Amino acid sequence: MERTIKIGNASVGIIGLEGAVNKLKSRYRDDSVSPRDAAKELLSLIKEKNYVPLSAEPVYLEALEKVWEQEHGRQGQEAEDDLRIRILGPGCVSCNRLEEMVMQVLSEKGIAADIEHVRELDEIWRYNVIQTPALVIGRKVLCSGRMPTMAQVRSWLNELI
Repeated sequence: MERTIKIGNASVGIIGLEGAVNKLKSRYRDDSVSPRDAAKELLSLIKEKNYVPLSAEPVYLEALEKVWEQEHGRQGQEAEDDLRIRILGPGCVSCNRLEEMVMQVLSEKGIAADIEHVRELDEIWRYNVIQTPALVIGRKVLCSGRMPTMAQVRSWLNELI
């Protein structure tokens, strides 16, 4: 489970997000709570350890609603999460080449996936990555500090289908 949420174009680190989600999961094992109500409870839980400006609460609620939907056993979510691809790196030639390579393989295979190029060092370090470029598919760091071959990228993406 990620410890960040997307607020606009920024990834915001949230202290205790995983614990808050797990607490609600154990409280609502069935679908007895709407995603909006769950987001409101998550917001009140994370505000204990994080500063959330009053004016930003609606955007946080929207982001937390997505987190709840992703983490609360929605059918097909596992496969959807597997198709989240992140290229980690500051935007150097190698990082950009890796991103192009991944997009080319996805295009060849006709695979739809969310691709995100993570450039912020704090976010990169959350993946325990010291050297870039790095490739993350789903929640797994598949390579770091080197360029994978096109065949390796094809193989990793084939495992998802």
